[in-house]
Order: sequence, then C-alpha cells, then structure tokens
Amino acid sequence: MDYELILLGHGSRRKEANQGLLEVARKVSDILGEEVTPVFMAHQAPSLPEGVLAKINKGAKKIIIMPLFLFRGVHVTVDVHEEICEIKEKYPEVEIVFTNELGADDVIAQLASLRIREALGA
Repeated sequence: MDYELILLGHGSRRKEANQGLLEVARKVSDILGEEVTPVFMAHQAPSLPEGVLAKINKGAKKIIIMPLFLFRGVHVTVDVHEEICEIKEKYPEVEIVFTNELGADDVIAQLASLRIREALGA
C-alpha cells in the first residue's frame, strides 16, 4: 500500500479517556477495511510526528491524517500544520494530506440529539 491512514486525537492525562480514540480508530479500520493508526496531540504516545515518521519509515508515499476534532480550534488550524510543515521539509517526497475535522455536520447533530433523548428517557 502506498498510503497510510492516521486518526489524530487530542489525548488526555487520564489513560481511560484515551481509549475512545483507540476504539474509534478500530471501528474506522473495520469500516474501511484498512489499518487506521491512532496518534495523539498531547499526553499519550504515539505523538503525531512519531506516527507520521513511523509511516514514512514503513515506506508510505502518502499519509492521510484525519483530525478527530469537532471544530477548527488552535490545534487543527495551527499546531498540527506546524508539525506537518517540519516533517514535509525533511521528507518532501511524501505527500501528507490533512482532512477536514468533524465539523458542524448533520451526523454530529443527530448524535447530539440522540444523547439528549437518552437523557430525557425518550
């Protein structure tokens, strides 16, 4: 495979909080039928640069990074791009694609509505 898939989460000091990213990465892997590697911005390994470098060392020519963030905050708009720029300078032959965040999508609104209905007992 010439490309690799990375799912980027924030990370937490609470180990159990990081399990969610691992579970979502596994579920996305099952849906796509391809390995999706979870990486973290902070507090947990592997970090984004560690994950990307591991993929490059594995021979990836293209790396797709999907940020599992709701909105375009500082991590999505600044921090990640700074880290990616540093890697691109060292490995210009590798294409790194950064997808959109989850955003104000209808599916997110449906899920939020479901959680509210659950709390209402509906």
